[in-house]
Amino acid sequence: MFAVLHESSAEDRAAPFEVLDCDEDESQATYHSFTHFIKPDMLMNIYSLIDFWMKRICEYQKAKKKLGLSYRDVRGKNDLDALRKFLTAYTGLDLTAVQTSFKHLDDLRKVRNQFIHGGGHVPSGKEADFLIINGISLSMSLIIVEDSFIWDSLEHAQKCLQAAAQA
Repeated sequence: MFAVLHESSAEDRAAPFEVLDCDEDESQATYHSFTHFIKPDMLMNIYSLIDFWMKRICEYQKAKKKLGLSYRDVRGKNDLDALRKFLTAYTGLDLTAVQTSFKHLDDLRKVRNQFIHGGGHVPSGKEADFLIINGISLSMSLIIVEDSFIWDSLEHAQKCLQAAAQA
């Protein structure tokens, strides 16, 4: 995806500058960019990876420890928090070494949810919640994702999944 992003960004920079009539019913643009779809898609894929594998790890731990409760029975502030709670409180895994990674993945969840439910726009009054996330900035209300946030998300996903799987 980074290769596609790099190529499409280069195409964007080389695209001709055009003046368009925005009142027209149909676009007269000769070039249409799609770079703004790539990074949000990458974030959604990373979060989906976490969601899928954390649930499999929870199921494995449930079977291994012969528990009556499932991760579905645990309530948390959100789905990620419920999975973490199940692994720590119910299966007894010590995941304190990856607390920072869980915090980052929670930030990833917030950003991902804003893309899914808000089109990447942050509601008025919620800007401060996103501006404190490293690798995320805002242009007016639109979330801007830095490459570093995606790389960090991949790294933290790997750390969390390995810690949970190897425990």
